[in-house]
Amino acid sequence: MTDPTPTVERDAHGRPLPPPGIAPTSLKYAMIVPIVALIVIVAYILANLGTGGSEAKDEVPAIIKGAGLPVEPGLAFAPYVTNGEPPSDILAAVVLPSGISAPKALHDSGQPTSFDRSLRFSSNASQAQLYTFFHKQLIGRGWKIFSTGAPVGAPGVQMLGQKGGSDSWFWIQGVTISPTTFSADGHQSTSVTVRLYQASEGA
Repeated sequence: MTDPTPTVERDAHGRPLPPPGIAPTSLKYAMIVPIVALIVIVAYILANLGTGGSEAKDEVPAIIKGAGLPVEPGLAFAPYVTNGEPPSDILAAVVLPSGISAPKALHDSGQPTSFDRSLRFSSNASQAQLYTFFHKQLIGRGWKIFSTGAPVGAPGVQMLGQKGGSDSWFWIQGVTISPTTFSADGHQSTSVTVRLYQASEGA
C-alpha cells in the first residue's frame, strides 16, 4: 500500500507555502544584487572614460603647443607634386607659419627621377620665433632633426630633418632662416627657405 499524497499547505490566497523551516525569498530583495552589480560596472566604465579623456589631452602634439606662430592653412608643396611624389603623408608633414608673403618657388635640381623643390618667403616674425616654430613643427610631425647650425656660405641658421614616407623613400626637409632685417621705419622682416627633397636612407 502506497503512502497517501502529502498535503500541500497553502496561504489564504491559495498559493503553496514553503516547506517548514525554509523562509520565503522575496524577489524584490533578490533583484538588489544585480542592480548593485550594474551600478558598479557603469561607475567603472565612466571612471575609465574620464581617465582616457585626460590622457588624450596630455598627448596634444608639440605642433600645437609651444610653436609660437599659427600654421598657414594648406599644403605648401602640393602644387609641385609630380607622379605622386611627394606622397600625401610627407606633404602634410611640411607646414609654414601664417602671416607670410606668397611663397616663391625656386629652381629645382633638374633631376627627373627625384623630387627636389625649394620655397622662399618672408615673415614679419623674428629669426628666433621662426626657429622655434620650425623646430617644434618638425619634431611634432615626425621629422628626425639630424643637423642644426649655420648654412654653408651664408648667414643665418639651418636645420635638416629626415622622415620616412609611405612611398618607402626617405625625405629631407631643410629650413634656412636668414637674420632678421629692419627697415628705415623699424619694421622687421625675415627671409626663410624651405627645401623638400627625396633621398636614400644613407643621405
